[in-house]
Amino acid sequence: MASQHINVMRKKKISKAITLIIAAVFVMGLAPEKAELTINNKLVPASIWHKLVLPNETININLPEGYSADISGEYVSGEWQTPPSAGNYSLVVRNPDGERTHTVSIFVMEPSTNIDERGYLGDYRIGFYPKNTPKGFIKLEKQDLKMKVSPSFAVGQFLCKQQRSTWPKYVLVSEENLTRLERLLKSLRDDGLTDADTLFVMSGFRTPFYNSAIGSAKFSRHMYGDASDVYLDHSPRDGVMDDINGDGVINKADANFLYDYAKKLYRKDSVVKGGLGSYRANAVHGPFVHIDARGRPARWGR
Repeated sequence: MASQHINVMRKKKISKAITLIIAAVFVMGLAPEKAELTINNKLVPASIWHKLVLPNETININLPEGYSADISGEYVSGEWQTPPSAGNYSLVVRNPDGERTHTVSIFVMEPSTNIDERGYLGDYRIGFYPKNTPKGFIKLEKQDLKMKVSPSFAVGQFLCKQQRSTWPKYVLVSEENLTRLERLLKSLRDDGLTDADTLFVMSGFRTPFYNSAIGSAKFSRHMYGDASDVYLDHSPRDGVMDDINGDGVINKADANFLYDYAKKLYRKDSVVKGGLGSYRANAVHGPFVHIDARGRPARWGR
């Protein structure tokens, strides 16, 4: 009986040790990686993502061995020729068991060369860029607004606040800034500071026309879809920043808390460098933070 008890105890210890080793492997990041998907030789960084392409462009889709893909229901393998005009499509990738592993919104953009002499694309006013005009813009109809651009954000969250009744609309979002936004939101959730499934985007893309009309910086990153003014609005969801610092009031101290948190996170993280600003409330909006991916650190408002 004693020997049986010893054997049982040994088995329990071995099982516990194996469990701890497996847990350590995952914590250390040594677990087998999920099969990677690349488009045009660039890694798709999340299971839900997006890609900006132009009409009549060939894109290379590199699938893991045994995986399959379709674009809006049509099987694709290796290469896909984009249509000759702007439109939006969904790339779905499945593993050998038929399970969905990636969903990528493919936005075939309206080329910026189609902006007319008035600064319009159709009935939508873009204006003119002071420099570095983007190659194109995502064309959106009402039914496209919920298309995902990353795990926590939909493309409609980044629309410019102009011509609300005019369709189609045009917008830009940058992969680099979405990476910064996603990293911040994930860290806030992991640290138990929020249960929010997204950040509220108060201002995302701005056309040069709108950017000038509100008196914003001439070369604002908002015009390139590379900046967002955001805040947490989850508990309660009431259109203003949550009391994230827990002091019982909602004011610039909450924006400062989010700013300080993001600053510390981005300092030690590997995401692209960018701008970070803290803003107080005014008669139009509550406190918020500005986040952009300009490629170099910039700090203000704190």
